[in-house]
Amino acid sequence: MSVVIPCFNERERLLRHVPEIVEYLKSCKMNFEVIVVDDGSRDDTATVAGELGRRFPMVRLISYTPNRGKGGAVKAGMLEAKGKIVLFTDADQSTPISECGKMLAELERGACEVAIGSREIAGAKVEQGQVWYRELAAHVFTTGAKVLCLRGIADTQCGFKAMTRAAAQRIFPQVTSASAIFDIEMLVVATKEGYRVAELPVRWVHDPDTRIPYDLRRMLGVWVELFRIRRAQRIGWPVKAKTVVRE
Repeated sequence: MSVVIPCFNERERLLRHVPEIVEYLKSCKMNFEVIVVDDGSRDDTATVAGELGRRFPMVRLISYTPNRGKGGAVKAGMLEAKGKIVLFTDADQSTPISECGKMLAELERGACEVAIGSREIAGAKVEQGQVWYRELAAHVFTTGAKVLCLRGIADTQCGFKAMTRAAAQRIFPQVTSASAIFDIEMLVVATKEGYRVAELPVRWVHDPDTRIPYDLRRMLGVWVELFRIRRAQRIGWPVKAKTVVRE
C-alpha cells in the first residue's frame, strides 16, 4: 500500500504522526510506502520529511514550489505511488491511519475500486466537531455540490480516501482542481470512468489548527471552484455516484 500525505507547513505534525503511521502499518505485516508531499511549505517540512526518510526507509519525499494547493499535492503523490492500493490522509490524522483496515477489506475483496471515509453515515464517530459556522458552511457546500456536480455521496470532503492504483492512474490525470475541494472532481471523474465507490464510516477528530482557514474570501472561492469543476467536466445534470452497499 502507498500512503500519501499532502503537507503545507506541517513540520510538527509530521514529527508526531509519521512514526505512528509507520509503526501501525508495520504491525499490519504489509508492504507499504509513505509519500510525504511538501506543497511549497514555508517552514522546514521538507527537511523534517527527509530526516524521517533516513530514519524510516519506506518514507519518501516529493517537494516542489510554489504552493499548488491540497488537490495539487494529493495528485502529485497519487500519480507517483507504487502500491497496489493508494490512500491519502491528512497530516493531522483527524482520521487515524488505523481506520484504513475497512477500506483495504472492501478494495481487496473487489467490492469497489474507490473507498472513501465518511463522517455523515451510520457508524461514523465524530469525537470533536468543527465550530458552528464551519459546520454550517460545510452543509451549504454539500448541498451546492449535489445540485451542481455530484449526487449519491454523503461526505465528499473527509480527507481519508483509498483506491486501487489502476483507478488512481486513470482518475488523477483528469483532475484539474488543485484546491481543497478537488475531491468533488475526483469523484465525478471516478463515476464517469465507471468505478464503484464504497462510503465507509470512520472516526474523526477536528483539529482546530487547520491549514485551510475559513473566511468570506475562501467561501466565495469555493463556489467559484464548484462552477469551474462543473465546466471542466462538462456536467449538465449532476452525476450520480455508483455507490456500493456494504455487507
